[in-house]
Formats: sequence, structure tokens, C-alpha cells
Amino acid sequence: MTERRGPGPLRGLLTGSRPRRDADRGGPILEFAAVLPLLLLTVVVAFEAFLAFVAIERLESAARAGARVAGTRQLDGAEAAAREALPDWLADANVTSGANDENGYYVEVSHPLPIVFSVDIDLTLTRRVDMPDV
Repeated sequence: MTERRGPGPLRGLLTGSRPRRDADRGGPILEFAAVLPLLLLTVVVAFEAFLAFVAIERLESAARAGARVAGTRQLDGAEAAAREALPDWLADANVTSGANDENGYYVEVSHPLPIVFSVDIDLTLTRRVDMPDV
């Protein structure tokens, strides 16, 4: 009498079960642990770059506000207008104004690069706007 056997290697495919691979247990956790520092570094760098671009935009806006006042009032209140346009986290920015070579005025606003995480980068963001005397 012949012994009836199952389909052999196809048995797992037909029943939906897979053979256990005990050697792979914990593999995904190790892969995640290896990738997590790179993911966190990418997020931190993206956040710092975002803050730098926001700071540049705010400095430019403050310099424009000061230059508008300088163009209409010949430097009276130009620096005060620029300081007023700065957000609180950039309040310690250096604001200068004066006459430019084209019979107009300029306002220059500069601030060290705002770094949230403690990295020692000596970089200063500066924006200057020239305005004709109107």
C-alpha cells in the first residue's frame, strides 16, 4: 500500500502558513535602531535650516520697514522702525542706517545665526536695503 503524502514544498503555500524563521526575530528593530539617528539628524538639520530662512526673511522685512521710513523722513526714526518690525526672538539684532552713495539712505540689520541646538557656528545674517530720497 502506498502512503499518501501532502504536496511537499507547496504545502505552506496552500495552507497560508509559513515556516518560522527564528533567526530573523528582532531584525526590524535593529534596522530601525540603525536608521533612527540618521532620521533624527535629518529632522534637526531641516528645522535649523527652516529657522535660518525665517530669520533671513524677518531681517529683510525689518530692513525694508526702516528703509521706507528713511526714504520719507531722512533717517529720523529709521532704526526705531526697523527694531519695531523685528520679532522678539531677533530683538537683539544690530540695526544701522545712513546715507548711501546714490543720494538716498540705507538700513542694515544683522543678527547671529539663530541655532536652537548647541552647535558653535559663527555666522551672521545681514540684510541691507537701499532707498532713494523721496
